[in-house]
Amino acid sequence: MKKLTYFLFTLLLLPALNAQVTNQGQPLSWSINSLNPVTPEILDEVIIEYPQTDIVKGNTPFKFGQEVAVDFSSFQNGTWDNVDHGRIWRFQIISPGATSINFIFSDFYIPEGGHLYIYNHDKTDLLGAYTYAQNRPEGQLGTWPVSGENVWLEYYEPKIYQGKGRLHIAKVVHGFKSILEMEAGRGFDDSSVCNYDVNCDIGSDFSAHKENLKRSVALLIMGGNICSGTLINNVENNQVPYFLTANHCDDGNPGTWAFRFNWVSPNPICGTEGNSSNQNFNQTISGATKLMSNDKTDVMLVKILGNLPQQWNLFWAGWNRSTTDIPNYTVSIHHPSGDIMKISRDNNPPTKVEAPFNNNPEVSFWKINNWEIGLTESGSSGGALFDPNGRIIGQLAGGMSQCINGANNGLSDYFGRFDISWDYGDSPETRLADWLDPNNTGVIITEGLSNPTFEYTGNILVFPNPASHSIYVNNNSFAGLNFQIYNTLGQIVLQGPLTQNNNTINISPLSEGTFFLRLYDTESDNSMIKQIVIKK
Repeated sequence: MKKLTYFLFTLLLLPALNAQVTNQGQPLSWSINSLNPVTPEILDEVIIEYPQTDIVKGNTPFKFGQEVAVDFSSFQNGTWDNVDHGRIWRFQIISPGATSINFIFSDFYIPEGGHLYIYNHDKTDLLGAYTYAQNRPEGQLGTWPVSGENVWLEYYEPKIYQGKGRLHIAKVVHGFKSILEMEAGRGFDDSSVCNYDVNCDIGSDFSAHKENLKRSVALLIMGGNICSGTLINNVENNQVPYFLTANHCDDGNPGTWAFRFNWVSPNPICGTEGNSSNQNFNQTISGATKLMSNDKTDVMLVKILGNLPQQWNLFWAGWNRSTTDIPNYTVSIHHPSGDIMKISRDNNPPTKVEAPFNNNPEVSFWKINNWEIGLTESGSSGGALFDPNGRIIGQLAGGMSQCINGANNGLSDYFGRFDISWDYGDSPETRLADWLDPNNTGVIITEGLSNPTFEYTGNILVFPNPASHSIYVNNNSFAGLNFQIYNTLGQIVLQGPLTQNNNTINISPLSEGTFFLRLYDTESDNSMIKQIVIKK
């Protein structure tokens, strides 16, 4: 009998959904010994246009990288190699002195069965796989940064779709702020010691809300700039991926933005010296459509393109648009200086003020006089302000709070008021109401919404049985569980039901190669995907 071995690991994605999940799988070249040499493209010295230093946050987003216009047309640079069932293209780019590199594609198309990986030269930082799920009608895509000055792109194209893919790089972002270093566990640019990681204790009266709200916050990359923002619920509670941030974060090209969720330190640093420990995974998604914005409250609402994976266990924050409620205290969750997620708390009621901001002479703010816990920095812009019930009442526009010699300087921050943003102006492009309450129900308060998850931990175990050429699924929770096995071309090769009495999948008909096992609940259609590598 031939020996079969299997390697199973969870892929946090759903088939046929426009969601980008990073750090999954490996490029084919990593397991191939002999490939054609690649001549790297070396960029000329990048002249950094450093932002003006200004204690006032919010005039512009936090800048971590310099955008460089390039013209690397689809596959005219780089090298092709033939492999089983297709071919791979590899492209190497070096931007001397860069701390990180990310890309903006002006023409991005990957056919079914194809995939793209991006990684640094020493293979310590990996993004991918990007697949046909990231294709957009406008053909744009912005990627998350990869650390280092020497970065590779590797594209696999199935033989049946040869010549169908397109990858045109229009911009390279040369990072000049220190990007994440795994051993240090910090962000693009170390935020100050005055910050508190989101998992720090800021009071039992908010701890339950914090556990939910941290699942709604994302770090937002726009080319070479950074802001913060929050998934926000709507009256219909239907999980539309609306994302609230600041108007001054808009670079005019939301189709190339990238969002990173759940970047939280498991071992927090709370207002002291030290490095927050990092997670070894990225949960990022690319692309958005701008829905509304105005400079009266420095607000912007976008819709993230594609479906957010249920396995990310995200949360859509609720909101309070009351014009009379004044909260007893407020909390903000954000990514200062592009660092791992932080939290701030002011123990006193905010005040309503009108003040000039970014060429608007009269902007409506919540004024935070002084943070008792944490503060905000450049990069925190767009981060939500929450009331004691965990509801959004504004988003960060700017301010002067700053960490001086390890201590908060005691100055104020300003958040655009949600109640003014609600119905400001005379069109859907300037107000929130048309998007968050499309049927004009008049609701004043909306609670947060959790993403229902398909829990497998402790309920379902999947493991191979090489002796019987089968996979055994131990299902203790779901009566209507089905399975599909499909190949790298997306073709289903095996499928059927699974019950507690019929829980063995015979895979002896399958040849050597890579396949994907999908388990899904027939009632909710929630799914889990596992990759299967079969060697006979």
